[in-house]
Formats: sequence, structure tokens, C-alpha cells
Amino acid sequence: MALAWHPLTPALIGTVTSLARAPWDAGGFDQAWLQTGWPTPPGGSVLDFVKDITNWPVLNIGDWEVTFPWGPWADDARPKMLDLTFALFYEPDEDEDPDWVELPQTLPSARWRVDRSGNREQFNTVWRSGLVTISQVHGKPQDVGVYRDGDEWSYAIWHMGARLLVLSQGEDFQTHSLYDRATLHIADRPPGSPIPLGGDLYGLLMGGEGG
Repeated sequence: MALAWHPLTPALIGTVTSLARAPWDAGGFDQAWLQTGWPTPPGGSVLDFVKDITNWPVLNIGDWEVTFPWGPWADDARPKMLDLTFALFYEPDEDEDPDWVELPQTLPSARWRVDRSGNREQFNTVWRSGLVTISQVHGKPQDVGVYRDGDEWSYAIWHMGARLLVLSQGEDFQTHSLYDRATLHIADRPPGSPIPLGGDLYGLLMGGEGG
């Protein structure tokens, strides 16, 4: 087993919240990104950068990476979700599994910690620490639980106007589910619409509409 992580911070949650509450139209998103202070891609426009990449665009923001999942564009050519992963967990099938030796294949920064003996309970602790950090900023989540009975993956959801802030555990789709990940998501959700749960939430986090 192995674990790599860099914990969420209140400052990061504040920046993510500002981005979640900003307009995400063609002009508004780039302006909101500039206000985060995060690095911009060559040319300056995040939207132009992401539209030029057909699958899984990634932008390094320093200690973490922001990923735009597959299917990130609506008809009006604007993002509908972005992800920020803060932990990766790997449970090998055997002691000599080469994927265990190679974890992590890449990390956003040298500040990430790696424990090659890290177990699932430690992974769960990192996720719960993220839950505490966000709750200190936004209060208790509107919903918290697991995707399915007996599932080891947890989630917590805060509804912020036209967006959801979701703290999740689940498959790392970028590595085709080789790793589990703990991730903070900002996802479109019309005000007043029900919070997606179970399979609907899973579909949303994969880049779908979430029911």
C-alpha cells in the first residue's frame, strides 16, 4: 500500500470558493481565474488552453493541479466542472507490484508527502482532515455519506448557488482507476435543483450531468 498527499488549507478553500461563486461564462471565467492569483497558461486564457486539449486538461497551480474532467464543455463552450486532487492511494495486488514501486508517477510539487506503507485508514484520515478544513470555512456540509452501502468511498457536499462544492473519495479516472483519490470538485448545479447522491453523484464526478 502507498499514500501520497498534500492537505487542503483554509487559504486554498477561500480561493476555490471565490472561483465557485464567480461567473463561468466566456469572459467571466478567465477573469475569475486571474483573481485567484494562480498561474495562467501561455496566452493567458484558461478557456482557450482547455478547449485546445481534447481530454483531461491539467493546469499546475503550485502545490496542486486543477483538472478539467472529460466532457468539461457545455454547448456554450464554458467549463462545467473542475477537480483538485489532494491525495492518491494505491493498494497493490501483490508485494512486487511495479505500480506500487512507481507511486507516485508524478506529483504537482515537492511539498507532497509520500508514505509507501500508508494504508486505507490513513487515506481516510487525510479525507476527513479535508472535511474538517472545509467545514471550518463553510460549516457542516449539506450532505455527507458514502456512495453505496459497504463502499469505502466517502463524499461531502456544499451547495453554493449555481455550483456544488464536493469533497470526494473515489477512482482516479486519469490513471484509469489505478489509484483511489481524494478530490475537491467544483461542479455546475442549477440553484434549487436536488443534490445528486449515489449513482447520480458518481456520474456527475465523472464529468456527466449527475441525473
